[in-house]
Amino acid sequence: MGPGVRVRLVGVGPGHPGLATVQAVEAIREADVIRRSDGCGAGLLHFAAPGADIGPLDSTEEVVRLARLGRKVTVLFPGNPYAFSNGSQVAERLQRAGVDFEAVPGLILELAAPVMSGIPLTIEGRSSSIGFGLVKGAETVVLRLASGWWESGISALLADGRKSDTPAALILNPGQPGQHRVGAPLGELARKAATYGLRGDALLVLGPGVEMAEQLDTLAKRPLHGRRVLITRARHQVEGFRRELVDMGAAVVEIPTLEVRPMPTDERVRKAIAGLGRTALVIFASANAVAIFYKMLVETGADSRALHVSKLCAIGQETAEMLENHGLRPELVTSEYTAEGLAKALEGWEMEGMRVLVPRAEVARDALPSLLAMRGAEVEILPVYQAVCPAEAGPALLRLFGAEGVDVVTFTSSSTVANFVRAFPEDRLPAVLGDAEIACMGPVTADTARKLGLRVDIVAREYTTHGLVQAIVEASGRP
Repeated sequence: MGPGVRVRLVGVGPGHPGLATVQAVEAIREADVIRRSDGCGAGLLHFAAPGADIGPLDSTEEVVRLARLGRKVTVLFPGNPYAFSNGSQVAERLQRAGVDFEAVPGLILELAAPVMSGIPLTIEGRSSSIGFGLVKGAETVVLRLASGWWESGISALLADGRKSDTPAALILNPGQPGQHRVGAPLGELARKAATYGLRGDALLVLGPGVEMAEQLDTLAKRPLHGRRVLITRARHQVEGFRRELVDMGAAVVEIPTLEVRPMPTDERVRKAIAGLGRTALVIFASANAVAIFYKMLVETGADSRALHVSKLCAIGQETAEMLENHGLRPELVTSEYTAEGLAKALEGWEMEGMRVLVPRAEVARDALPSLLAMRGAEVEILPVYQAVCPAEAGPALLRLFGAEGVDVVTFTSSSTVANFVRAFPEDRLPAVLGDAEIACMGPVTADTARKLGLRVDIVAREYTTHGLVQAIVEASGRP
């Protein structure tokens, strides 16, 4: 942010998170306050700083007030703030109020979506001009069509003198990872789309480049192309998982049913850390437990060396990776957490008189202390965070499944399943889900889902998000 600049008006691109600029991501990371104008998805909000105030753009007056209070405000616009959006009106108001601001350009839908679907907009010798909207004379035309207005847009182009045999394409979900192209001569396009039962906002493209799409559309060849996948994982853990699904061609919908709230580094935590020198075994129940416990270590003035006498056990591959990221190597890596499974994995370990610490989420019941106590161990469960359901998850899920729904629902932990199920009226859940497949990261999560009345279709063999993506791809039957 330039000197004195309080507000950034940021274009986030066409919707695909990978098509936002580095400058847009920086503006989100550095903001105290983030306001989203209509049409801005949540695809980049995981970059926001913890504690950032995030909400819809209700008024420019609020932006002015916050900027005058010294807050760093980032306002997000779909595409480009000064093209097909109201960024210029916000800029004028800020300028009149004497608030320093800057605009961050973004890629617009009309330029991005055709390229994503393999349609060149200019071709040497055949098309050297591009028109956005109902313009005359351009060799390539790109036109936004709102849901229900497809036929009107096509009729307007025909009335404007475009021939009915002009190569044309409709792009559905334009600018999103799961966008879908339907090609036909202009006069037949509406009828062809109708036979597929397609609807929604679309981009209409006509011009010589449309004919090249069959060869150049690499998106359509990806194994999850056309599949809508719901991620319920906590927002701060989504990035790698989402990117891999997008790389496979999926249209990703994010509704986190889990939010991680660290517990305070209080006397209980300090006592557990002070006792690490006498602790023979530390069992980390999740990657979140590692990250939060390590932060607590640092807050008390300690570091990795405090764990040098303890053997470390990681539950799940992602937990092991998080330990290694902090320079710690676990002696044992087990699969998903069940007290019984963990006690079995530790069968060969000497337990008599051992002190065992288990940093994990705050949960109601845990059988591990009594199972290991029978072998003479003294086990302390140390809750380091609460796993709560974000308030907005329930209404967002009801809206999603009340509209187009998804093809696959993914769960990465038992908490994500339990909070998901709680969002729906009990007796209606299977009906609400329709044909959506349920995909779980491991058998414990799958068991939780079944106990809560869900039919589980896909269980990852490798208990990581990478393993889950692979399992979804295998189930899709496309290489």
